[in-house]
Parts: sequence; C-alpha cells; structure tokens
Amino acid sequence: MKSMYARATAGALCAAMLAGCGGDDNGNLTLLVTVEGLAKPGLVLKNGDQTVSVAAGSSQVYFPNLIAEDSTINIEVQTQPTAAECRVDEASGKNIKANYYTALRPRVICETNSYQLGGTVTGLTQDQLVLALGNMTVTIRPNTGPDFVFPGKVFDGAAYGVTVLQQPEGLACTVDNPTGTMPSGDKLNLAVSCVPRAS
Repeated sequence: MKSMYARATAGALCAAMLAGCGGDDNGNLTLLVTVEGLAKPGLVLKNGDQTVSVAAGSSQVYFPNLIAEDSTINIEVQTQPTAAECRVDEASGKNIKANYYTALRPRVICETNSYQLGGTVTGLTQDQLVLALGNMTVTIRPNTGPDFVFPGKVFDGAAYGVTVLQQPEGLACTVDNPTGTMPSGDKLNLAVSCVPRAS
C-alpha cells in the first residue's frame, strides 16, 4: 500500500513539475538556447510552432514546451531585437535531430548595430590636432580638410566621450558637447573649434 501511494505521489509530483516548466506530453527534452551578445530588447526565437521572447542581456533561454526525441530542431529568428541583428549558429541550431545532447547546444549570436562618429574642425591653421575616442584616435591637419571621422564605430546606445589628445602648435582646441549617447545612425556633427593660444 505504501509503495502504491509513493508511486502515485511521485507521479503527481512529476506531472506538476512538467506543468510548471511549460512541459506537455509531446516529448521529454528541454530545448535550451545559448544567446551571445544580446544587449537590446525585442528578440523573439522560433522552433516549429513554439516561440520565446528573449530579454536584453540574457545568456540563455528555454523554449516553453518539451520536445520529442528525434524531432527536428530548427531555430529561427522570428523578430530581430531593436538596433541589433542576431543569427542562429547553423551547426548547432539548424535542422538538427533532437536528443539529450543536441537539445542543449543551439546558439544564437547577436551584435548591436554600430555607427560612425565624426564632425568638423574650425580654426585649425597649424599641425596637428589629435582627437581620442577611447582607444581610437584621429589626426587632423589643415591640408586634410575640416571634416573628420573616427576609424572605428560606436554601438547604438553606447556612451561616448571625445577628448583632445594633442593640441596643434600655438592653438587651443576644444570639443563642443564632447560626451553623449550614440543614436541609431551616424553622428557626424561634432564641432571642434581652435583659437590662438594665449601667450
């Protein structure tokens, strides 16, 4: 009698656990996706008729229902995140036969969009002005023209700060509004002004 009661209790507990995890009777495998580089909201993944939303900053996500052994794992990006692009690693998440090992291996790799940062210098009559953006630098000379663009890009929504790394001979240059947040597009309207240095 005790054995029958224990089995019944264990069965009920297992059923409750499956229901709590979003499980159903279509299979017995948990489908786990590793997500790399997701910094933006809005990502929705799909596998068959199941979808799951992935929060910004998440490194893993479980699909809500269990999947069957030997079913096909075919992860798709149903909705791209805001200002970013994600792709499914084909070797681990595209047309894969499901088993205990493969159901835990799919990977999705995301990258936030990035844009150019630059502007215009006025009053530069002497060599040479060097501006810095983190570890990136740009050198501006009178004969190269007033416009400049940093060689690397800045991620959408990232904070930036531009400083004068090297002043030109006899001039004092300043960056107007040198800090800010990168918009969803190139920002090429930084203003740098140079005036004769006080003796």
